[in-house]
Amino acid sequence: MIDWSVIDPRSVPGRIVRLPSRLLSKSAMMRIRRGPARGMKWITGSSIHGCWLGTYEFDKQTALLRFVKPGMVVYDIGRRPDFTRYSSQARRESGRVYAFEPCPYEAHFLVDHVRINELANVRIVQAAVGERTGLVGMTIDRGLTQNQICNHSNSVLTVPAVTLDRSGLEPPDLIKMDVEGAESAVLKGAQATLHDARPVVCSASRAWATRRVCRILRASEYDIYSLKGQPMDQAAAIVEIYGFPAEPALAKVMRGDAW
Repeated sequence: MIDWSVIDPRSVPGRIVRLPSRLLSKSAMMRIRRGPARGMKWITGSSIHGCWLGTYEFDKQTALLRFVKPGMVVYDIGRRPDFTRYSSQARRESGRVYAFEPCPYEAHFLVDHVRINELANVRIVQAAVGERTGLVGMTIDRGLTQNQICNHSNSVLTVPAVTLDRSGLEPPDLIKMDVEGAESAVLKGAQATLHDARPVVCSASRAWATRRVCRILRASEYDIYSLKGQPMDQAAAIVEIYGFPAEPALAKVMRGDAW
């Protein structure tokens, strides 16, 4: 399967591939063509066209959904809490998905997608997730799904921040996060959650941020693997990782189901 979205839009092939999509209105509603959310509705202007084509990060979609079991509580944190990844879980009769999205623009589309697809098991939390609670600044000029928390007191946008330990939500069985390098802050605010709930943790970030995440997970007695199931001590420059509680029985079951 070709992920057309990885072709540079500035190149000749990239421009040719994208010609048909330019005829679509940003408010157009399409059916997702393939992948775990196939057949569900997608608003074209909410992200790149690879999302409704079903090709965008297809390997990550399928890998993540291997960990999702009936009845699970899933936390989906940051970088467009991904409709194409959690929608299959949301359609189940049991279980719950909490999607965290602080940016108003992305949250608007997230609400619309949940509404038009009647995803009764999804709850949207319009807040940032970090190491401490309070108000934080957020960038507004980095493009769709790329804005992040900032420390500038003069930021145009200020949003509420929560920690997972003090969110008041039911404990997660799985945490998926992609928050533009702030993944370690999320886990620092989730120490009790990691200790008590022992969720599976899926993280995508830059290499330097992933190293910080690995240190925190190892300190919390987690085993860490790459997207392809390689132990992290056998993989270099990995940016997508999966952490499993080190309890032998649980780790064996989860790894066996995933790979």
